[in-house]
Amino acid sequence: DVMKAENLVENARKTGDYLLSELRKIEGIKEVRGQGLMIGIEFDFPINEIRTKLLFDKKIFTGVTGANIIRLLPPLCLSRQDVDIFIKNFRDVLETINN
Repeated sequence: DVMKAENLVENARKTGDYLLSELRKIEGIKEVRGQGLMIGIEFDFPINEIRTKLLFDKKIFTGVTGANIIRLLPPLCLSRQDVDIFIKNFRDVLETINN
């Protein structure tokens, strides 16, 4: 009932499309794939340092698949503002790693 009342499936689709499009603008990512808010971000190198910095420096928890893929599994109520905050922090972490 809550999912229907709060239109969470449609929110996940729209917000997921926005998140995918923003991630695809970031240089250094090998591939971005997913549907809705279940997203994989693949790199050409191990992502341990990225995940560690996201968690401990930015307080952003991510999942992992293998050594090179970060998994995003946010809640269905994620907003565009939340996506913008994540993208900013994700870019900051990537920048610190590349410098």
